[in-house]
Amino acid sequence: MSILTAILASRSGLQANSQRAQLVSTNIAHAQDENYSHRSLEVTEALGGGVRVIGVARAMDTAMDALYRTEMSFAAKQDAMATTLGVYGAELGELDTETSIPNLLSAFQNDLGLLSNDPGDASLQQEVYLSAKALTGAIRSANSALNTVETTAVNGIGNDISAANEALRELARINADIGKTEQGTETYAALEDRRAAELDKLANIVQIQVSYDTDGRANVHAAGGQSLVVAGHVNEFSFDRPTGTLYSGDQDVTPGVAGRRGAEQGSLSGYVTLLNDVVPQQRLELDEIARGLIQGFEDADTSLAPGQAGLFTNGGMALGSPVTPGLAGRIAVNDAIDPFRGGDLSLLRDGIGAVTTGAASDNTQVLAFLDFFDTQVAFDPAAGQGATGTIMDFTTGAISQQQARRVDAESNLNSLIASSETYRAARLNARGVNIDTELQNLSLIEQSYNANSQALRVASEMIDTLLNMF
Repeated sequence: MSILTAILASRSGLQANSQRAQLVSTNIAHAQDENYSHRSLEVTEALGGGVRVIGVARAMDTAMDALYRTEMSFAAKQDAMATTLGVYGAELGELDTETSIPNLLSAFQNDLGLLSNDPGDASLQQEVYLSAKALTGAIRSANSALNTVETTAVNGIGNDISAANEALRELARINADIGKTEQGTETYAALEDRRAAELDKLANIVQIQVSYDTDGRANVHAAGGQSLVVAGHVNEFSFDRPTGTLYSGDQDVTPGVAGRRGAEQGSLSGYVTLLNDVVPQQRLELDEIARGLIQGFEDADTSLAPGQAGLFTNGGMALGSPVTPGLAGRIAVNDAIDPFRGGDLSLLRDGIGAVTTGAASDNTQVLAFLDFFDTQVAFDPAAGQGATGTIMDFTTGAISQQQARRVDAESNLNSLIASSETYRAARLNARGVNIDTELQNLSLIEQSYNANSQALRVASEMIDTLLNMF
């Protein structure tokens, strides 16, 4: 090796080590940043000896990224559903609590049974009235909580769409910057980090698939195939509240609709599912409980004139036909028996439509009310409890079904959190920064730097010696 070659080799080694040291420092500085990927210097042998820097390599595992983002999407959907339904479930209470709708219905039945033994007892009449009020109050409260679920879902959709569209626009901007940036530079790696962070945000909202073109730009599609970002073109999300339709650009990508090319996972899908499927189903179930009570006690009351409201009312009126949705929010005890509104509790014994006071010992009407609990009632099969059944069986089944939806969402969420954490740890291991490794690299860089400096010093002394010979 000539002296000149030694000098050039040592000089290239010093330059490479300087860049390595800078990268190691950057790695250490970002060790706690999950959006940062480990950097390393790529070098090759230079002509004439020494090394030549090719560029900066960014640790990247696209397969692990895809697995992690998929798990995130699944978990995000269940989180949206479990969290929202948890508020509703707290209002319903557990089935075995005294304030649950099935237990309040049972308590009302028991109080009627006691009244049938002594129909003229004013205190027993008062107990029936109070238990009826508690029952209707619980049904209305459940309906109100369901309205809160609906509002939360609508707000969640709006927030998710805003966040998703901003991420899509940012990805398009990053694609444009990547197209103008030389690969293998620190700037290019920083853009890739920014892109990875935006893809993670987006995957939490909607399940995505990512591919990269020859220029390194990301093409993003919903899991069902709808294009979201292609180079600089973006198909933003929008939602039509009256129809419950989710759009990407002009394409219908509503979750749960067969043939749509959107995504079934992600928090956005969770909120849309709540709004379009869960809330209407649970509203139907509550409305059927209310309808069964109102109609059942109208049919059991022989004192009522046509069109006259019975013990339970539709906002103070008879049930009527057709019944508009939201009946569970309107059910109430008839003011005719409310002593605080000038009502008469003895109507519980004589019938709500009675115009004359009956005998104190006559329990005929009370027994008719009790018979309703053993009567097979027609229910909407869409409520999921069959076409007929007793009011108690239907109510218990419907409320159990509503609680089961929350429990299923929570159970699925716990399982998905565990699996997503596994993928997260694997991804961090693949692309994250290990401080111990970086400190070892610094030590090796120092040794290499000293070796190249020593070689350069020796070459310089040899030149000086040669020059002094002339």
